[in-house]
Amino acid sequence: MKRRQLLIGGTLAAIGFSRAAAQARRAKIGMLSARSHSESFYASGVVQRLAELGYGERAGIVFEFRSAESKVDQYPKLARELVEQKCDVIFAIGPVYTARALQDARSQAPVVFLAIDYDPLEKRIITSLGRPGGNITGVYIPQAELAAKRMQIMREVVPAARRFLVFVDVYSMDQIGAVRKAAEAARVELTVIEFSKPPYDYPGAFEAGRKARVEALIGLASPVFGANTAALSALLLKYRLPGATSVVPYVEAGFLISYGADVRKVSRRVAEMGARILNGAKPADIPVEQADEFELAVNARTARALGVKLPESVLARATRIIS
Repeated sequence: MKRRQLLIGGTLAAIGFSRAAAQARRAKIGMLSARSHSESFYASGVVQRLAELGYGERAGIVFEFRSAESKVDQYPKLARELVEQKCDVIFAIGPVYTARALQDARSQAPVVFLAIDYDPLEKRIITSLGRPGGNITGVYIPQAELAAKRMQIMREVVPAARRFLVFVDVYSMDQIGAVRKAAEAARVELTVIEFSKPPYDYPGAFEAGRKARVEALIGLASPVFGANTAALSALLLKYRLPGATSVVPYVEAGFLISYGADVRKVSRRVAEMGARILNGAKPADIPVEQADEFELAVNARTARALGVKLPESVLARATRIIS
């Protein structure tokens, strides 16, 4: 990784159970995300871990959930609503628009982000990783580097492939540059389909890929793509394309492989940061962490359906094999 990594881990042993429970009874927690917390791979994990730590609805917690349903123009309005609720902490889960909208709304509440598809330092959400400054901290996933890595892994899986399909939207735009560089280094061609606004025309995009004679799909991280895993998986099978993506749930739906951050671990870590803040810690004193534990998942059923022989080099590194 290009930036120094701060270990995802740590412990909340310093938080006494009785004190945490007392805080939970008084706490109001906000959450701003691209998708509803029940549908988001990450937001649901944050909520689950908070409950384990004594910050759940059964403990008297008050949650204020706001979801933009992947509509970029909705974030400022939803951020203002959360600020007006005077939350004790607000979680910004997903794209940069969540954290930026809260900053623009002049939130005085501490903010903990889970930056799924952006670098918070490059986007000037924070001033430094070690001392983020202001009232914000969190965890980020280096998606651009991971997207390039997916290209490398797919080259192992289908070494004869020379033409790859890539979908990009407003959420994943920062990742495409790394994929282009990886493609150039590997001397393969990219067919890039850019979507402007939902609903995306996936059938039309796959048909354009067929005409370009693409041989595989390299997936980028986007909440819109994440909301359409079943449709994308069905089209991959229809067009007989192996697909590489960012998280395990896509592979469970039918993608061939995924390589990305461990969803469960980063979500838990974000929740633990929020619990520390509810217990009195200041966001400015909590270093921003970069996800450094990654999962490689493969779907053996999909491989058989596509007639793809998974190489031993990939199977040996896989953290999960769906058979």
